[in-house]
Amino acid sequence: MKNKNNNGKQQVRRFREAVDGPVIMRLYATMPTAELAAMLGLTVKQIENYAYRHNTTPWAHKSAAVRSAENSQKGKKGGGRPRKVKK
Repeated sequence: MKNKNNNGKQQVRRFREAVDGPVIMRLYATMPTAELAAMLGLTVKQIENYAYRHNTTPWAHKSAAVRSAENSQKGKKGGGRPRKVKK
């Protein structure tokens, strides 16, 4: 049955900095954001907003290797979905 207040979307829990903050600080730089969000029961946007608020600290920046792996899975610059071939 759909939730009337949330238009049928999945319920997510509220972000609590005291509880979720230390976990995000420890795992954000080395783990895909979607996996981290699923593990904590939050949305990707909640985690990205928290990292954006703390962008002056070193933990809030993903390493190049993690970004490269995420992009290859998404299909950017090869790896994932094949590109269209022009005829």
